[in-house]
Amino acid sequence: MNPKKAMVQALAVVGMMTAMSCTCPLASLVSPASTATPTPTKTPEPSLTPTPADTPTTAETPTPEVMFTPTQVPTPEVTDAPTATAVPPAQTPQLLTATPAPPTATPTHRNPPPPPTPIWEFVYLENSMVSEPNCGSVYLEGEITGVGREPVDGITVRLRWWDNVEYELSGTAGGHSPGKWGFSPLELLQNRRYQPFIIDIVESQTNPVPRSDELQVEMVDCSQAGQFTNIIFVYNR
Repeated sequence: MNPKKAMVQALAVVGMMTAMSCTCPLASLVSPASTATPTPTKTPEPSLTPTPADTPTTAETPTPEVMFTPTQVPTPEVTDAPTATAVPPAQTPQLLTATPAPPTATPTHRNPPPPPTPIWEFVYLENSMVSEPNCGSVYLEGEITGVGREPVDGITVRLRWWDNVEYELSGTAGGHSPGKWGFSPLELLQNRRYQPFIIDIVESQTNPVPRSDELQVEMVDCSQAGQFTNIIFVYNR
């Protein structure tokens, strides 16, 4: 408790007790011999209202601090997990099947392709030949021309029939007009041999390599056709 407050409370108690003890008449207290002197009336002090004592504060009880002692947890020992080993599937035995041999190819006999048609240096001018009856003197005549239909001399013309072969040069080299050529096989009339004539252009009499296609002239009856003229071969290049 505060000492000052305790003192004030004690003085208040004493004052109250003094007031209570002075209840007798004031005259008895005054001596007769003495002149009555008025005694001042003591104004009673107001009593101090007792201050309630401080309520003792409950001391806080310290909360005991909990001390945690770390407990060492044993580390589990890591062991290697077993490794799964793949087991290969059991092989199914395969049955060996004999593969039949392929059939033997049968060779097919094919005719060889025809040779390509050559591009001739000279070609017969279609439908140029003119035939007329002649039983007195059978003959064949024609002409060799260039691209512009100009006459060409010195070209070798070949005539074949049966086993006979004759050659003539075109133009003046063969005793003819420019570009012209001709044959007169009179012996055929004498022997009465009627057969086709084959006419073509060759390199020369000594080198009879063909330079044109072949023209076949049919002779059946001299009374119908015994002379053949205007047989034209044209340069083709």
